[in-house]
Amino acid sequence: MLDREFDVCIIGTGITGSLVADHFLSQGASVLMLERSKDVYLPANPTEYWKEEWQEIQKEPQYIIKNTWDTAEQHFDDLVSIENEHREFAFHYNMKYGLGGSGAVWSGASWRLAAEDFATQSHFAYGRDWPFSYEALSPYYARIEQLFNTSGPMQEPEWPWKNNYKYPAFKQSYLDKVVGRIFAPEYKVTPSPFSVKNIPPREGGCVGAKNCVRRCPANARFRPDTDILYKYLQDDKADLTLLMDAACIKLNLSKDRRIQNAEILHKGQAKTVKAKYFYLAANTIENLRILLNSADNHQGSVANANGLLGHYFASHGAIPMSITLNEPIYPRRGRPTTSSVINTLNHPQRERINSYMMEIWNLDWTIPATPGAIMRKLRIEEFDWGTTLFDKMKNAENRFVATYIFEIEMRKRNRVSLSTVKDKLGLPLAKVDFKLSTRDRESYHFLRTAAEQLTQKSGVDSVRIPGFGLNGNHPLGGYVSGNDPQTSVVDEWMRSHEHDNLYILGGGAFNSTSALNPTHTIAALALKALDDQRIQF
Repeated sequence: MLDREFDVCIIGTGITGSLVADHFLSQGASVLMLERSKDVYLPANPTEYWKEEWQEIQKEPQYIIKNTWDTAEQHFDDLVSIENEHREFAFHYNMKYGLGGSGAVWSGASWRLAAEDFATQSHFAYGRDWPFSYEALSPYYARIEQLFNTSGPMQEPEWPWKNNYKYPAFKQSYLDKVVGRIFAPEYKVTPSPFSVKNIPPREGGCVGAKNCVRRCPANARFRPDTDILYKYLQDDKADLTLLMDAACIKLNLSKDRRIQNAEILHKGQAKTVKAKYFYLAANTIENLRILLNSADNHQGSVANANGLLGHYFASHGAIPMSITLNEPIYPRRGRPTTSSVINTLNHPQRERINSYMMEIWNLDWTIPATPGAIMRKLRIEEFDWGTTLFDKMKNAENRFVATYIFEIEMRKRNRVSLSTVKDKLGLPLAKVDFKLSTRDRESYHFLRTAAEQLTQKSGVDSVRIPGFGLNGNHPLGGYVSGNDPQTSVVDEWMRSHEHDNLYILGGGAFNSTSALNPTHTIAALALKALDDQRIQF
């Protein structure tokens, strides 16, 4: 089975890997897909649902965290771990191995980046410009929005993009409308785009469940495995070889500096696989682990002649706020979130303060989700009773969460390297060395002050900040894109400057983080890479 040379080897079965497989299989090419995990995520009951719940598993001498929770090991054969150099704004890695990758457990948030995000250096004198403009990526965004069954606004007066979503935006909740009235005029609450079918539930649309990430009970949210890969797995004519429990350990070079083969562990056995083209399509962290582990004394570095591999790492900053209003807003009904504030993206102070937005949640996830659970918590943990219990229960109807999401400046000093700690397969963990820049810290304090100022608004009773940090699901940078091989790792088509048969996909090619979820940009970049006219069999 593996003694042949495939046309394409794809490492990772998530969103980018599935898009690549779809492209080449539809052309009749032979495709090998490697998936590290044994896991196929189709849980039967809530005890098997995915969670994002990191824990410290080692503090000294190295700060190691792991995405784990009670009974996790019973249902998932592999859980991510990472080392952080610093504990403040540590990157709490929370992504998923398994068929479909993190595309099997994502929220569906489907933003484009703003046009200005592609040229922050030119517009605002910070960061790096991308090697192409928003206009160049716009057609790929449009294709993704159709392929992913995206629902979003098309007639919003404050909307900065021209979209033709497949389905209309989800109706804003009563909570959204109250918050929009109270937060005006500084914050304008508009519908958010999601790759979730906004059609009647009887036709396969959203049913308004709260566990979108953990499992969409209606299968209304786009998933790369069920929506793309399964049709090829069931097609006897498709030349697809899928290896589960097949971790890529490193890439090896030929004398002419092309990728000759990939070393893998398939069911614990060391093997090599050959292909004409290799597509690294795990996520940023996993792609970097493979590339950094590929360097040895015999062949030198892979995709790192300029020493930039792993540098310019970032994610999104987040400040959640538990907000209590002076009137009931009846949270916990319908989708967990339908609206956001985005009129803050290109605010007047962006030369000094990073771009930011605000997500509005139709619940307060700092407390239990249902009235019964809230009552049990108050009785058991806080020992409330009588009038006090009644008043606190009423108060829960006035509470919701809003989260400031803010851009992080991409800087060379922030990097991913390899840890001396290894995972169960013997592959070194990633090690993140990240610190806020002066600009990032000023942006953070600006938003903390903005949160405090919300209490001055008529209708707001209180604002509590339960925590803050980096988003563990949005690793960005590490193999930045550009036209100059001296200052970037991949070119504008995501092809390695050094190895003409290696494409490195995912958020690592970003040159700025923006303040918006990266999934649709990652997917659009994959489609752009597939349009590279240099690909020939």
